[in-house]
Amino acid sequence: MDASQDTDTDGSFAYCSWHEDFSRSARLVRLEDQGSGSGRGGLFACASCRHAYDLVPLADQPL
Repeated sequence: MDASQDTDTDGSFAYCSWHEDFSRSARLVRLEDQGSGSGRGGLFACASCRHAYDLVPLADQPL
């Protein structure tokens, strides 16, 4: 894991679905279907929650 994933200074700002608050280190970790709506929704997790729950950002997962 690179050091930028462990800080709150990545430059992004999103809602962490795990601790239910906004964070500057939140990254997209999961895509979810939105039922009959258009497209998909995403779940974001901050660096602390990614570490605690062993979550890997989608951008870092193999294809």
